Amino acid sequence: MRAIPRSRLADMATEMQDFAADLGGWMRDGARRLSGADRRALAERFSAWALADGQLPDGGLRAWIEDLDAVGREALTEQVAGFCTDFEIDLAWLVDGELEAWPALEAQLRSLVTHYCLACKAAVDADADLMRFRRRRLWQHQRGDGAAGVRGDQGGD
Repeated sequence: MRAIPRSRLADMATEMQDFAADLGGWMRDGARRLSGADRRALAERFSAWALADGQLPDGGLRAWIEDLDAVGREALTEQVAGFCTDFEIDLAWLVDGELEAWPALEAQLRSLVTHYCLACKAAVDADADLMRFRRRRLWQHQRGDGAAGVRGDQGGD
């Protein structure tokens, strides 16, 4: 095996330190952006973007977002921003109009955010039924019936 020259090892170590510093900075910036007043500000910008004509094609979704209170909008924004961050996307790029020079990318991200918001809405819409299902399932387990036969109002009678 060929030995790596000492100068190359030093260069590699420096590159790794620079990368770690950059990564730490990015993470701190992201955490700072989504804390306190900044989180509320992003929620306000996201809401304004989502409710503007032509941004979200689904009228039911826009109406749902409009009906959310400030806490609900913050929670939705936090969910969407976290989802975007998982894919190394900054939600602010979309809501602040930074992608105008990239119309195809902007359309893709709009579609991604729309579908994620629809998934959030579906989860909220299903919450009451899920809660009843979980209670019913727990009750049956406590009775010793097991999970078999757990049916709600919508069972195929």
